[in-house]
Amino acid sequence: MTQAALSIDLESYWHAELLRAKVDRERSNDRVEEAVRPLLEMLAQRGVRATFFTVGEVIEAHPDLIRDIVAAGHELACHTFTHRPLWELDEAAFEDEIVRFNALAAEVTPGVQPRGFRAPTFSLSPATSWALDILARHGYAYDSSVFPMKTPLYGIPDAPLAPYRPAANLVDEDPAAPLIEWPMTVWRVGPVTVPVCGGFYLRVLPMALILRGLRQAAKNRPIVIYLHPWELDPGTPRLPLPARDRFITYHNLGAPMRRRLEILLDAFSFQPMARLLADLTGSMPVVRG
Repeated sequence: MTQAALSIDLESYWHAELLRAKVDRERSNDRVEEAVRPLLEMLAQRGVRATFFTVGEVIEAHPDLIRDIVAAGHELACHTFTHRPLWELDEAAFEDEIVRFNALAAEVTPGVQPRGFRAPTFSLSPATSWALDILARHGYAYDSSVFPMKTPLYGIPDAPLAPYRPAANLVDEDPAAPLIEWPMTVWRVGPVTVPVCGGFYLRVLPMALILRGLRQAAKNRPIVIYLHPWELDPGTPRLPLPARDRFITYHNLGAPMRRRLEILLDAFSFQPMARLLADLTGSMPVVRG
């Protein structure tokens, strides 16, 4: 039986790495409500529950939306407070982000303890693996920040493909490590690694390739896909960007991405990450709902 998790990186379009220094937030609509409400309806129609890795600034700006997400049975997880990548933070600054996020989550959704974390821009690396110890100190049980292939911005090409307990180098396993790491799903075909897990890759790669890669990967391990609500929003503002950045950010936004998500929702039975890890390990806390 295929074991598949759906994860949503809940952020505004302006949190995207190629946009975050280019948007005047004081003069702009973050379009979070416009992007997320239709997604929640789509998931509700299919009875699908997901993990929402949420930026604290979004909780602060849209507390009712967050309460609705939790009430619908989705898992609330952490995507830092400000969406700054780990390479911009030191240990004290990162811990402050986690403390602020946990305090706000407790205020907005009493009784819900976030257990999962994803670093913005998959910025967890051996140089920033100190973040895992900080997360463990603050009640987190798993991380999903390792991208097991090299890209221009991120990636750990030698990392394991299945959930594991990572050593500080994020490549070796350490049974005593405090957190479980669930890497993003890739499909390895000989020397070639294909990123079939979502986001830009879901928007740009042929859908037949995505489906084949996910099905092949699922034969050996649980799979996880991710997306950003702004990728589904036809009203996401289009900023003037260099050609490469414009393609990465806007290609197949809106209806094409929505259709691709619908295909995935029809092809796999998705669960929140914490619940699936609980089933797999017998030790993960089960989220409410």
